Amino acid sequence: MDTSSTATRRRFLQTGAVLGAAGAAGAIGVLPEAQAKTPAKAPAFHRGLGNLDALRKTLHGRLILPGEMGYMMAAYPNNARWADVLPFAIVMCADAHDVQFAIRWARDLQLPFAIRSGGHNYAGFSTTRGLLIDVKAMNGIRLDPKNGTVTIAAGVNNQNMADAMSGTDFAVPSGRCPTVGAAGLVLGGGWGFAATHAGLTCDSLVASEIVLASGKLVTATPENEYKDLFWGLCGGGGGNFGVNTSFTFQLHDVRDDVTIFNLLWPGEKQVEMLLLLQKIQLDNATTISTRTKAYPERAGAHPKMGELQVATLGQFFGPKEKLMEILRPALELVKPIKMDIRQMRYWQARDYLITDDPTGMYDIRSSYVESSLGGEALENMLKWMTKWPGGSLLPENMGILFAIGGKVKARAPDATAYVHRNANFIFEMECAWAPIDKGDVVRRQQAWLSDYYNDMQRFVLKQSYVNFPCRDIPHAIEKYYAGNLKRLKEIKRKYDPLNTFRFEQSIPL
Repeated sequence: MDTSSTATRRRFLQTGAVLGAAGAAGAIGVLPEAQAKTPAKAPAFHRGLGNLDALRKTLHGRLILPGEMGYMMAAYPNNARWADVLPFAIVMCADAHDVQFAIRWARDLQLPFAIRSGGHNYAGFSTTRGLLIDVKAMNGIRLDPKNGTVTIAAGVNNQNMADAMSGTDFAVPSGRCPTVGAAGLVLGGGWGFAATHAGLTCDSLVASEIVLASGKLVTATPENEYKDLFWGLCGGGGGNFGVNTSFTFQLHDVRDDVTIFNLLWPGEKQVEMLLLLQKIQLDNATTISTRTKAYPERAGAHPKMGELQVATLGQFFGPKEKLMEILRPALELVKPIKMDIRQMRYWQARDYLITDDPTGMYDIRSSYVESSLGGEALENMLKWMTKWPGGSLLPENMGILFAIGGKVKARAPDATAYVHRNANFIFEMECAWAPIDKGDVVRRQQAWLSDYYNDMQRFVLKQSYVNFPCRDIPHAIEKYYAGNLKRLKEIKRKYDPLNTFRFEQSIPL
């Protein structure tokens, strides 16, 4: 069955509200370090950079220049911090031919470029002042229930996949943000509310087409001559080895009901509650998937300890009655102020669990937790929350635990490029601000985030999730890839010996 994905109403409204924010994401970013640090300037139309008319005529898609219809919509990233990094031209690719030609064109002229499957690269690595190569329009989906596979083009996002498979008995474990691109998701590993039950998105990957630095289009599988490249694509991060143009996944049967839960507790016994919620997750490692956090009930500086609420959201692969029994200790510890627990079909649950955050202007840090955050670590986390310097927005993502154990741990750390198989949780923290917030407010928030992150390092693994990238964490490459970095460098040298695909945190030669 062939399905052409279309933009959702939600995505249209998001993009229209900001002169066209780029929708599908999980971007494959390619940006030289010098470009990343260059002060913002308006893009210039440089005919000396190459024959843009020749490029335009060769494309099956479209070349967009500054001032032309659609330019700002195509240029705008998810994280508005990088909205002033504007390309001198944008190639909207219609197919693999366009990707091949654009890569050769930029490579031969030695021009900086970035690859975007949508724009959700949190650190802005899918932005450039050079040539932006956007694959978002490549959004075809081919569902093959007979063989148990689905093949998607590079521009497909989470919502596109849901639209194609909703109503069927099949799914691929994927993320919860509808506008995140499947390309960036799978290339970094791929967390979602099915991960603990069915594995990461990359664990369902069976093949991928990719344009190499030479311009050659190849297909990588676990068995063919590009099996080393395939290994690197399963969690080795986007934009390191080439431009992926399609992905084929093994489908999972989702005909059984699941039970969603959304619980919020007041600022009482937070440490005990967070310890208990982690225990519930670990005791039901492959049947429950949670996102648990603490955050203040109001915006403003220095919330009191009693204002820090605890919330958990997720799904249970089983009936409501069984989940109620599992959650009973938490429900009895403190009476929740919000409780929504419902049994439903898998695709209904997916729609319930979606989110569009983060969006706007934000900064982010992540670490991995090997077992669980203990009492001392949780007390330290809550203490840092009371030090929040303030801003106009409610800081809802000050400290989040994403469950990423269970089935994810069934594979060895070196079975794929995704190395963090020894962890039970991703620990993530953010700060976010709005245009009304003055520069000193933003600086205080970013200083708070940096100090908070550094102080929590004694409680976590020295690892970070490459799909939550940050320009400011020290030794980022080592934290993203840990013990798999040496092999990833070898793959990089083999398939991109001239380091054509490079950006501030790309895998080095």
